[in-house]
Amino acid sequence: MALNDIEVAQIKRCMNFFMEKRRPAPFIRDEIDLMYEIQDQSVIINEVRNVMGRTIESSIAKITFNRTQKGWKLFAKNRNDEWEGMFNDLIPTFSDAIKIVEDDDIGIFFG
Repeated sequence: MALNDIEVAQIKRCMNFFMEKRRPAPFIRDEIDLMYEIQDQSVIINEVRNVMGRTIESSIAKITFNRTQKGWKLFAKNRNDEWEGMFNDLIPTFSDAIKIVEDDDIGIFFG
């Protein structure tokens, strides 16, 4: 089941703060930028690069809501470009999950 309107509004609010902090400066956004999309019960964060006139999108993180267990699961891409869960336990709130991505203490999401 997809996220409801209240959940989507809360996610957008968190993502607006995240994007303010993490997006590149406006003068370079035509070369590299961040964007996100909400798909069903997931939020996917992508890096967008303009390389030799082509737009290349690379997924950085995916945060998926588990409605039955009432928590969020954080995923990152592994070297085979497959989503891999970051923690065994669910993260209680979306804002907690996006904070982990934002801080990126071990350089998994932003290098």
